[in-house]
This record gives sequence, C-alpha cells and structure tokens, in this order.
Amino acid sequence: MSAPSSSNAPESGSFWSVANVIIAAAVGGFALFWGASLMIGTIRQTTGSKEEAAPPAAAPAAPAAAASSTAAPASAEVIEVTIKPDTANPLAYDTKEFTVKAGAKVKLTFNNVHPTVPQPHNIVIGTAGSKDKLMGLAMQMATAPDGMAKGFIPEAPEILFHTKLLQPGQSETLEFTAPAAGEYPYLCTFPGHAVLMNGVMKVQ
Repeated sequence: MSAPSSSNAPESGSFWSVANVIIAAAVGGFALFWGASLMIGTIRQTTGSKEEAAPPAAAPAAPAAAASSTAAPASAEVIEVTIKPDTANPLAYDTKEFTVKAGAKVKLTFNNVHPTVPQPHNIVIGTAGSKDKLMGLAMQMATAPDGMAKGFIPEAPEILFHTKLLQPGQSETLEFTAPAAGEYPYLCTFPGHAVLMNGVMKVQ
C-alpha cells in the first residue's frame, strides 16, 4: 500500500509546480499589462495637455492682441490710498489731496494712529463743492444729543462715502468706484476738526 502512494507523490508535486509556474506567469502578465497601461495613460495625458495648450500659443498675433485688450478692463488695477493724522499737526490729515481716474476702483484706508496726540477721527467724502455745507453740518452735530452715537456723521445727501468714527489706533478701509470727474472734499466731521482736517480727492 505504501508503494502506490510514494509513486503518486512526484506526479502530484510536478503538477503543482507546473500550476504555480502558470499562476505566477498569469499574475506577472496581468501586473505587466496594467503597469504598461498606466504608464501609457500617463504619457498620453501629459502629451495631450501639452498639445491642447500648444494651439493658443501658436495662434496669430492679431487675435491674441484682441483677446488681451478685451481682458484688460476686467483686471483693472485697484488704486490704494492710505491716510492718517499728520505727525506735525494731529488735527490735519497727512495727505491733503490725491488723484484718481473716473470709474477706477479705489481702496482708501484711514489709519487713526498718532504717536503723541491720539484723538477720535473719521473721513467723510462729499460731493463736489459740498465742503462748506458739510463743515456746517458737522458743527451742528456737536450739540446733537445723538451726535456721538452717530459718530458725528451728518445725515446729508452730499455725503458719498465715510468711515465710522475711529478711536485712536483703529483703522478702516473704504472701497468704492471713483465718481465722475471733479474735486471731491474729504474731512473729519468730529466737532471742530474739519477746519484743518480736510483734503481733496481729485477725479480726472
């Protein structure tokens, strides 16, 4: 009985050896196939993106110029202006005037920082020619019971843009579109400040 079993063992062993070789070859071939597919796909994707990017670069000069000219307004530069109390005179702005173009985007920052005489201030921008009226309204706010609550900012149609009343060390940024050409006054409407603390935004 032991002889037949010993004669079957080599046959069984050779069968599994062949089967292992076949399985290993199949797994290796499968891995090679997917590895090659992945590599080819990556190469095609890379070269495909380069080929898609190539035509715009090779486009004629005239259409490219037309495209850039139409895109220019969308990427218009924002004009940034920073104003603070004058170091020499704390009741004046350090910037007495600035110039922008009509329709330009303006970013005006008021930093209420003074090294020696900290006081509350604001910036109120009025319509062209409204300086005297806004100064008078600011003085009236001095005796108004709700003057401080309103930041001493008058309720008037002549006011285009304004910050809140900023305490020492505070800052605020106004973002707006410059109005039509003209000279627009800006001033601090805290009672008594507007006489010296004023300036002009010139719009061309």
